Amino acid sequence: MTSTDRSPQGTRAAAPEGDPQGGAPLGSSEAARALRSPRRNRRSKGTPGDSRGAWVLALFALPFASIGIGVLVLWVVPMLYDWSRMLAWQPVPAQVVSAVLEKRRSSGSTTHGVAVVYRYEVAGTPYEGRRAALSGAFDNLGSFQRDLALRLASAQNSGTPVAVWVNPGRPAESVVDRSLRPGLLALQMGFVVAFGGFGVGTLVWVWRLRRRATAPPGGQVAQGDQRWMAHAAWSGNRIRSDKRWEVWVAWGFAAVWGGLTVPAAVAGLPRAWSQGNLIEGGVLVLMCLVGVGLLTWAVRATADARRHGDVRLVMDPFPGCVGADVGGAIVLAGVRYGPELSFPVVLRCYYPYQSSSGTGDNDSRTREEVVWQSEGYAQVRPATPGDAGAPGAVGAGVGQGVRVAFRFEVPAGLPESGQPAGDSIHRWQVLIDSESPALKFSRRFEVPVFATGARTAAALPHAVQHPRMQARRDAAMASVHALETMEGGVKIYQPYGRLWRHQLLWMGVGAAFLAAGVALGRNGVALAVRLAFGGMGGAMLVWGLYAVSNSLRVHLDRQGLLTERRLLGLMMAWQRIPAAEIARLRLRESFSVQTSKRRTTYFRLEAELRNGKSVTLADSLEGRSAAERLLARVVAETGYPGGP
Repeated sequence: MTSTDRSPQGTRAAAPEGDPQGGAPLGSSEAARALRSPRRNRRSKGTPGDSRGAWVLALFALPFASIGIGVLVLWVVPMLYDWSRMLAWQPVPAQVVSAVLEKRRSSGSTTHGVAVVYRYEVAGTPYEGRRAALSGAFDNLGSFQRDLALRLASAQNSGTPVAVWVNPGRPAESVVDRSLRPGLLALQMGFVVAFGGFGVGTLVWVWRLRRRATAPPGGQVAQGDQRWMAHAAWSGNRIRSDKRWEVWVAWGFAAVWGGLTVPAAVAGLPRAWSQGNLIEGGVLVLMCLVGVGLLTWAVRATADARRHGDVRLVMDPFPGCVGADVGGAIVLAGVRYGPELSFPVVLRCYYPYQSSSGTGDNDSRTREEVVWQSEGYAQVRPATPGDAGAPGAVGAGVGQGVRVAFRFEVPAGLPESGQPAGDSIHRWQVLIDSESPALKFSRRFEVPVFATGARTAAALPHAVQHPRMQARRDAAMASVHALETMEGGVKIYQPYGRLWRHQLLWMGVGAAFLAAGVALGRNGVALAVRLAFGGMGGAMLVWGLYAVSNSLRVHLDRQGLLTERRLLGLMMAWQRIPAAEIARLRLRESFSVQTSKRRTTYFRLEAELRNGKSVTLADSLEGRSAAERLLARVVAETGYPGGP
């Protein structure tokens, strides 16, 4: 699942073309300035205001969690339980005494329910029933309530008996229609997932923040001070990944969703097909597709865990060092070495934080800020018997395995592991993936990084200097812009369709929301709900279409700036800026894409004007390192100053 946000973090100075750092900040002085920024300092003191903010967020999330849990406990579970019991009930003829379609009006919408009284006999004993359907709640989903009321009223007027379902063990229990309504179940599960997921997830996050608030402060680590050894996951320098938790979470989601979806699909799909109810059938098919996706995720995660076993990361140095090296190695058993094997590695320092727009105490969102991140490629070689004797090696069969090792150079002044950041703490994480199609591998390790002054004993090059990393940066930049140099300036052209894969996903989500709004409208749902779904979906769809169908042409030299933005070839906007009005060139974070494995930040290159406004020179630049290289080149060719 993808997400975008505007990061509040400022930009840093441009790196030279050959900068080996590959991450940001680029030096210890810049790191110190970034850590002294007013916004970050406010979150790093653990003030009472931070604690109050966490409790306010918890109180804000509590009603959402209550709604989700309440719908699950009071509606979904009892309805599924009754439906499973009623499968064994027997049909009995009954005489309808009265049948009325009742209406309730609330918040501009009208809901319906059926009030019915019927009499029947079992073994000569008369009984009276009043239950019309599996769920007694009023709703306006489709025509179920109206159709049922019409059928019962017709039977009452004509004196025709109707079949009701009776519990053989307790004949006083009966129901007219025992069918499970997939549309109603899907709506209720939407409340459970949306409200309950947000509320419970936020409460868990706040609880974890409160636990971490008592973490010891960071600071410099003296010789002999080995605080990281108290962490059970780090003490033996055999650091496990979070793959086992991913397997448990994946199977948990798949089991819960399957337990709810399979009965609904078995009961509802044949009826929806026979009645030609496309909306109900479509909802059920969509639920089944989501279940298949969750099951696929669980199976793949399990297969990956079984294929590679309990992979451990051995750090060198241990722990990693702020201001020096962070490195390590893993050994993959059963993997045959080949020159095609490539393993991208990401090292990042981050922390979650609560962001407020300033419009109110409850107007806040949970975000994850990456303080520093660097990407590179690991060195790969066949595993040797010497690797088998080292901690974390794979044993006797190492001859059939490979050793994947990496080293990053980390600037001084960055936070240590566990250093407080308001109600949270800083964490360091290593992500190792495989780019080889034949080898499915992905692991994430939380690692200790402290200011110990230690350096690696291995003679490994800096991961960002790997030839594959340089080729990847060049390919990423070439896909979003073409740069042409000329005397005293540059020409930049950004074509249509840049980052089209991201925009296609964005448009798909928007189309789904828009279709949901239309479907809800056909079923008589309240106007506010329809506008919320349809409006959000329409906006996402329009933005995605604009993003893939616009182009940008820029001419920048010592005379000034000329930009042309076209939409499907038609001129949409153009600007001409004299050189005297251009103050500097800078980078700005545009948006971030968060996946289960990593966070990718995209930048735009801007010309800041002396009146405080800015003009975009290039957008969709993937990663700070590549964006800084473009900034450095444009600054060098044009002579305009560059800065944070």
